Amino acid sequence: MTIEPLAGYPDPYTVDAIDRLVEAALATDGINAPREALAAAFAFAAEPIDSIIINELCGERIQPSRLRTVHVGGEATLELSLRLFGCAGSTWERNERNDSYWSSPADPASATAKWMLPPIEVWRGPDGEPTAALSVTIPSADHVVEVIDRASELLAEGDGRRGYDLTNDLLLNGQEDPCLMVAQVYRTPDGDFWAWPTVKGNNRTRSRHQILKTDQAALLTAPDITTALQLWTAERNAELEDADSDEHPGRLALQVAVVEARLVVGSTKPELLYQAVQAGNRRDHIHANLGFTANNQDRAIGRRVLEEYRAAGIIDDTVFGVLAGDLPITHLRECPPDAGVCEQRDLRCMLLLAQFFPTTGDNRRRRLIRKAMAEPLGELLNSQHTTERLRAYSALCSVSWPEAWNPRVDDKTVPVAHARAGVALSGRSAVQLLAAAMKEDDAFGELLRYRAPQWLAAFKLADADRGSMGAQANRGGDGEPGPTLRTRRGIPDALAAMNARRAQAVGLLREMAAAMAEDRAPRRVDAFGNPDAAGKVADQAWFDDAFPKGTGIRLPRPPYTPPSAPTISRQVQQPLFRAAPPPSDRELADRKKAAARSLLDQIETLTKDLGTRIADARSHAAAAGMRPTWEANESERLSVQAENIIEGLRHAVEGTRPPEEGSG
Repeated sequence: MTIEPLAGYPDPYTVDAIDRLVEAALATDGINAPREALAAAFAFAAEPIDSIIINELCGERIQPSRLRTVHVGGEATLELSLRLFGCAGSTWERNERNDSYWSSPADPASATAKWMLPPIEVWRGPDGEPTAALSVTIPSADHVVEVIDRASELLAEGDGRRGYDLTNDLLLNGQEDPCLMVAQVYRTPDGDFWAWPTVKGNNRTRSRHQILKTDQAALLTAPDITTALQLWTAERNAELEDADSDEHPGRLALQVAVVEARLVVGSTKPELLYQAVQAGNRRDHIHANLGFTANNQDRAIGRRVLEEYRAAGIIDDTVFGVLAGDLPITHLRECPPDAGVCEQRDLRCMLLLAQFFPTTGDNRRRRLIRKAMAEPLGELLNSQHTTERLRAYSALCSVSWPEAWNPRVDDKTVPVAHARAGVALSGRSAVQLLAAAMKEDDAFGELLRYRAPQWLAAFKLADADRGSMGAQANRGGDGEPGPTLRTRRGIPDALAAMNARRAQAVGLLREMAAAMAEDRAPRRVDAFGNPDAAGKVADQAWFDDAFPKGTGIRLPRPPYTPPSAPTISRQVQQPLFRAAPPPSDRELADRKKAAARSLLDQIETLTKDLGTRIADARSHAAAAGMRPTWEANESERLSVQAENIIEGLRHAVEGTRPPEEGSG
């Protein structure tokens, strides 16, 4: 569809027009977004109302051509295509790119964090039924403004290595791809504020607000959005009267005065709406072409693995929420009521480790992670695959800490041979291992291999980045007047040095566990493991002196679990996971039938898209003077291909008919 250039900003809808659209939407099959969310969206609609709705015998409905069903991870969402004012939508604070800049509910020490994203829930209507909208609880309206402003600032800081200026591109060419938006209400003591955050297209939304000189947070929290939008439109049109050339900022801004958007207005499983809409944003960061930070990209990859497990029914929504970082660790059934900060973090991290290295016999999980990580099914797990899994695991673990560390700290903690067989843990928590570490070699080894790298990185006692020669003098010792020379060493060398000084290493690990509980920095420990009486804080310079480089003893390999011993795997994983029993033939039949219906829905959607694209191609070809649009041989080939597809579909669907009597 060709859109004529705008000469000015159209008039916003009146309240009566918005109500009319809301009623039409609520009467449309499949739309279950709440009334308040629909009203907040339609207030920004910028096209004739008669092009959006259709009048049927039973009343007005949304035009069917405006709606499309999208299937993601076993859930179906309904999207409404609409042209909106360019100031519509807000930046999505849960963008995967900025994940490491927010504190998570999965951090037990996040209660005092300034920038914590609250748990996200589904919005329930007056009847208690879930709707196609999200809900978060915010302390105040002012904090809503702060969250949205910070989300926009973080997008600007982490724009990646883009080869062009996005804002200038929008000024010159407009917005060519539609943004995907979802309804979300910010619940505060000052009232509820309905927004439509952009889950895909965040940078475009931020740039549009910049071009249009819009304070998106102020527009969101306005007492009367219709009046606020009318004032905004009047100001923009007044600017155009002073535009003396096509290069005037006010005239260039017309490129994004009205843009295409896709609004998620329906969901078959509203309880899983967040996972469904976030999947696309997450996928963009897994295969990111803008060079996003390793932590955010590895977290996106890790959550993709968890999504596969959840969709397959291997983990439930609560376990997924905790491991993804969206829910507190205390929501886990395995979490003791009196678990401290260290024990909670350890439970989540070891649960994650088991997810990324499932043991032999857990074939469903082993198959799904290879698919999610895009590992070749015909090849054995190699060192590259192991490293990529460890980095995704490590990046997700750091969600439970105030600051993200370099995900390379866990490199080589799992040898390839054991990655293939799966990691078999003792089943004991870090607290239990610390109590036995001086007497039991296995307890000490498990602490060093699976806990120490992350604890050292979290307290900045060691890191994975060896750095350049010029970057060595970057930290000074406690009480030292100036910087000291930093030892260039990797995590394996640091662990080997701790292995050579067991008493001091156990003392340091215990001190770090205590520091987590007391929310402080760990103290130095002497050769016998006793904390410093003067309370001197441990730092990297002290660590390098206490555990010198090149003086260590290599860690022994972890206990190997042979494939013929499935009892060990069950003994370890049963307390952590309540795996569903294998599906019955009836359940498998129902799943395949649902998959067949889903495929047909997708084919129907693709058929509509095909018709639209052919019409668009014909329109552009006519404007370019191309006669005919397609050559005769190409048209014939497309026709034959379409007929073959139709015949194939007809033959496939014949299999749904019941057999005739006597046909055996």
